[in-house]
Amino acid sequence: MLWPDNESNVDLLNYQSISNAIVKLLSDQNRLPVSIGIHGDWGAGKSTVLSMIEDSYSGDDKTVCVRFNSWLYQGLEDAQTALMQKITNDLVKNRSAIEGFKEAADSFLKRVDWLKAAKKVANWGVTAATGIPTPSSVQDLSNAIDALVTKAGSLNQDDIKSGLGELKTYIGSAEKRRVVTEITEFREEYNKLLKAAKIDRLVILVDDLDRCLPDTAIATMEAMKLFLFMPKTAFIIAADETMIEYSVRRHFPNLSEEVGGIAYTRNYLEKLIQIPFRIPALNENETSVYLSLLASQSICNDGSDEFKCVLEHAQTMLKEPWTKASISIEQFEEWTGKKLSGEEKELFFMASQIAPALNQGTKGNPRQIKRFLNAFMTRLLVAESAGYKDAIKENVLIKLMLLERFNPNAYELLRLDCLSNPEGKPHSLKAMEDAGDNEAEHLAVPSNQKPVFDVEKDDWLGNWVSIEPQLSDVKLTPYFFLTREKVKFMGFSQGNELIERAIKLLSGDALVVASAQATIEQLSPDDADKLMDFLVTKIQSFASATQTPDFYHGAHLLSKCFKELQSKLLKGLVAIPENRIGAWAVSGWERVELGDDAKKELHELLKDWSESENKILARTSKQQLKRDK
Repeated sequence: MLWPDNESNVDLLNYQSISNAIVKLLSDQNRLPVSIGIHGDWGAGKSTVLSMIEDSYSGDDKTVCVRFNSWLYQGLEDAQTALMQKITNDLVKNRSAIEGFKEAADSFLKRVDWLKAAKKVANWGVTAATGIPTPSSVQDLSNAIDALVTKAGSLNQDDIKSGLGELKTYIGSAEKRRVVTEITEFREEYNKLLKAAKIDRLVILVDDLDRCLPDTAIATMEAMKLFLFMPKTAFIIAADETMIEYSVRRHFPNLSEEVGGIAYTRNYLEKLIQIPFRIPALNENETSVYLSLLASQSICNDGSDEFKCVLEHAQTMLKEPWTKASISIEQFEEWTGKKLSGEEKELFFMASQIAPALNQGTKGNPRQIKRFLNAFMTRLLVAESAGYKDAIKENVLIKLMLLERFNPNAYELLRLDCLSNPEGKPHSLKAMEDAGDNEAEHLAVPSNQKPVFDVEKDDWLGNWVSIEPQLSDVKLTPYFFLTREKVKFMGFSQGNELIERAIKLLSGDALVVASAQATIEQLSPDDADKLMDFLVTKIQSFASATQTPDFYHGAHLLSKCFKELQSKLLKGLVAIPENRIGAWAVSGWERVELGDDAKKELHELLKDWSESENKILARTSKQQLKRDK
């Protein structure tokens, strides 16, 4: 089963509490007009809340809901007039049977046409080009078309005729009036429209504003200002605040931070949105329940009594999200009276296992959680279509995909470690997994065994290692092959024995590495390149300001034997934060026998490090630069 990436018609996250609060707020007509913001990151569930609000008014004949998605009109229609026309059209659909309403709607649309025409004139820049007055003093714009063609001179007359011909259809013969008068009468016509509609409230739901380009977002907000503080009107805007603030800053580029630019963007948004509701990220407990509900959806039909029963219990849990909660296999079977198959039990077990790591990796974003699960299901479909699904265990795949998605550096270390092993198994994980079994406070690794990555410095990795199943004795080659659309899948072309010996030698201290040159020289350039990738990733993972990381001396020797790899090693060092680099990175380069280009790269790197806030790195770099003169 794949889960759709759009607003849900089933409340899996207890968002009904937000929609109910907003509906209750709007039930008091004394609070109207009002503008309400529903804020949250992309994928937090803002559109779902809008749908719930809309559903709440489905049987209320005194309320009309208008759903407006400005993103759909981007590039196709002027956002301002599109919003006005959408409001009017939806009112006509809902209230056309009321006597006199059609006439009020037609009168209001004429005002919309006038504003659309005014924008057309502004876009053509007729005043600047020809001296033709703007709509603030136009008496008969249809007569002005001929004057414009005569005076345009160098302008393309066909284009002018075409554009102003369109204007003529909007306006015809307009009476002399000022823009201020038009806006005032526009608002008056809007009031007449609402009175004719005989409604208590008009609820305008604005969605996907944060997906729009800045100009479209600003134009939509400017259109909303025409309706704010108008009787019986409520705007509910679903948008990520940071994206809207970005649009405002882009619209007013001359507002610098020094003169209060940031404060202005915040004030602009607060003026537009009077009451903010923020959708918080899911915590670990909520993520666990959410995953269980998604698993339940794949087992039961949304409309079935079994699923409704599970959902009811889950919503009770979500009313106290601070309490540790999850849905167990036993609870599901008890609530539904349905006996789960072995495969279905595995799905529930995986949901409980991956919740902590998935919550931390997605930062509690429901859309990201669904996208991860959909990627997992897609991988299974690919394996099935290719005929090797029997070689893939779902719990192993989903654990590896967590690492691939949320810690790609560690994933690459594990992949290269497995490919260097003749059996394709990550035996280097065993010590860490055994430490987890012993319930050690930290996943400590015996000093005589080298870990594939450092879990003591990364809590997420520690949680990941503890997830079932253990992988140290699992052949992972089929899984890495399945993920080859992201990672270019290539084993080493030469014998695994040679590669394994080379890696072992290159992991040692300077003396051990010095004895490895004869072995390293037997490598093909292609394998040497892959090996350097492996070494650089290891160095970046274990870099420390106090001691030389494993494989660093080995990387020096490899770049000495294969000079074309010297630049790759230097670029790998550039990517390491300076506070994790010690004096080890500065010295020893004379043994590498750098080529001319690499010498220049190292010189520039030392110059950058000489100005570092890392005092030891800066001092040793300056000393090395003096010696190189």
